[in-house]
Amino acid sequence: MDTAGEYFDDGSSFVPIDPLSINPDSLADFALFERNDTSTDGKYRFRCLLKDSSSIPRQRLLDLLRAWDIVYIHKKQRTKYTEYVRNNLEFILKHDEIDVKKKTDTLIGLSTEVVQEAFQSNFSSHQACHNMVENIQHLIARAIDYISSIASLGGIAELVGHDYETHTHSIKVGWLMAIFINFNQDLFSISTRSAVKEFMIQAAVAGFLHDIGKVKIPKNVINKPGKLNNLEYVIIQSHTAYSTSLLFETKLPRSFMQMILYHHENEDGSGYPRELGGDQIPVLAKVCHIIDVFDALTSRRPYKPAKSPFEALKIMAGDNPYLEKLQKFETEARENKRVPVTAIVRDDYEAKLRRLREKEMLEEEAQKRVEARMRLRDQGMSHCFNKDLLRRFILTINSSDSFDLSGLL
Repeated sequence: MDTAGEYFDDGSSFVPIDPLSINPDSLADFALFERNDTSTDGKYRFRCLLKDSSSIPRQRLLDLLRAWDIVYIHKKQRTKYTEYVRNNLEFILKHDEIDVKKKTDTLIGLSTEVVQEAFQSNFSSHQACHNMVENIQHLIARAIDYISSIASLGGIAELVGHDYETHTHSIKVGWLMAIFINFNQDLFSISTRSAVKEFMIQAAVAGFLHDIGKVKIPKNVINKPGKLNNLEYVIIQSHTAYSTSLLFETKLPRSFMQMILYHHENEDGSGYPRELGGDQIPVLAKVCHIIDVFDALTSRRPYKPAKSPFEALKIMAGDNPYLEKLQKFETEARENKRVPVTAIVRDDYEAKLRRLREKEMLEEEAQKRVEARMRLRDQGMSHCFNKDLLRRFILTINSSDSFDLSGLL
């Protein structure tokens, strides 16, 4: 759709972009505007700066892009710009003059789109599942050099403390999987750089999709603003099996399917879905478990504030002095056992009201036990993780100036 040379608008019809995101070697099919900051009657003057990037020499275009601080595109052409960014993502992420925050915002924006599309896929169609994985692979292949670098940890740090959302969580897990593998290649039997790159791409794809099974979980459970009760806790545990079943017909390698299935197994055998422990758990699943919990603890929930990376990793590395009691509560939750107490109301109620009150008392007790389990868990989680892998994870992210975890080492 064509655009005019000038608009008077309150700004709602325009989107600001970084001019450095325009690749002078890749012609843009959208117009760039400047905004006159003097507002008249609540409206600004938007004047077209460039309508056809092929109409001027490359060097002149490069000089203009560096001279402009910020430019705007019309919302009518937003789809064109998004497709342009997707095709030029590698250029943007490698651009030394674009700061990490802008690179992160760009990557998160595109990644969120493909993950949301994945969660809305028609899983009854083998072709749709194949296309879903392929779309994510194409995006990650363009971004892998950036997301597997220590420099990109500055982008991860920018996302710490935000609200927990399944899509963003999945992106961060995939991102951190790639970084971990890149800086701990000795753990994996990979001989060539090209093989390492492909391995990181597949790990990031698996990270992006590790929670895809949550599409099968009732929305009232997924979107519950408070802590899950025992029955809801049992229901949510099924997402790992759902994830692998939904991805079964795709071409994800077996090792990454196992990572998705077992990423909630604990080192001491108290996890799910199979209560595997120690060497029974694949290394990739152990790493994914560490990253998954780290992001969960450092994300804000309606019922709890986000912990700092230091606080989260201190909990994850700490021995729990109340482990026996915690495991008792976790067994109750995992098996959805009845609350091991009896409620008896002796007041002079009608029989029906008395039974209702007794039921309410049992539900209150069950909720107290859920809250106690969450508090006890935060006293230490070292029993959940392989100590060497957790230490490697701390060393990996601590290599960035964006994190200061030296007190944990």
